[in-house]
Amino acid sequence: MGKIVKDACILFAITLVAGILLGGVYEVTKAPIANQNEKAKQEAYRAVLADADSFEELDGVDVTKSSDILAATGEDYSADEITEVVAGVKNSKIVGFVITVVAGDGYGGDIKYSVGVAADGTYKGTSILSISETAGLGMRAKTDPAFLDQLKDKVVKKFNLVKDGTGSTADDKVDAISGSTVTSKAVVKGVNAALAMYQNLSEGNVKTVGGATIE
Repeated sequence: MGKIVKDACILFAITLVAGILLGGVYEVTKAPIANQNEKAKQEAYRAVLADADSFEELDGVDVTKSSDILAATGEDYSADEITEVVAGVKNSKIVGFVITVVAGDGYGGDIKYSVGVAADGTYKGTSILSISETAGLGMRAKTDPAFLDQLKDKVVKKFNLVKDGTGSTADDKVDAISGSTVTSKAVVKGVNAALAMYQNLSEGNVKTVGGATIE
């Protein structure tokens, strides 16, 4: 019995010391990891809204209520979720927004990406953060710039996907990726959700936590 108690005490001591050491390591690495994550996030923002010098949170904007905003458009955005919205700022003015969307109706599951929209409504770019579509098909939404480049510098309230493959000339038309209509539809619909969110923000005289406004 005495040996069992002794072994238990030794095991407890080892566990306690290990826990203290792990806690210490966490405290030491927490700040550098947070800084690195923030740097990566800022770079992702800048990739879709290069005109901004910095990015700030919006004052009083609750993204958890974005589903209500999307529902009010009359479009079916039930598979899309807006998870984050920040404002791009330059010279103390809002020059655009970065809106992060999760499209839940991709062929391989969720597709998460950030959409950059200038203050005047111009689509500036999309950075895909996570995607699990079929290699050589749906994955081309990320690997082939030609698909999303169709949207670049367009000012529309909504993009429309076409599947004829003839090359669309109207600003609102987007040719689907050949053989990947489901992925194409999911991405374009998520971009439209971001545009709907932008429209709501632009009409609401929003400001950042730092006091920057659109006007």
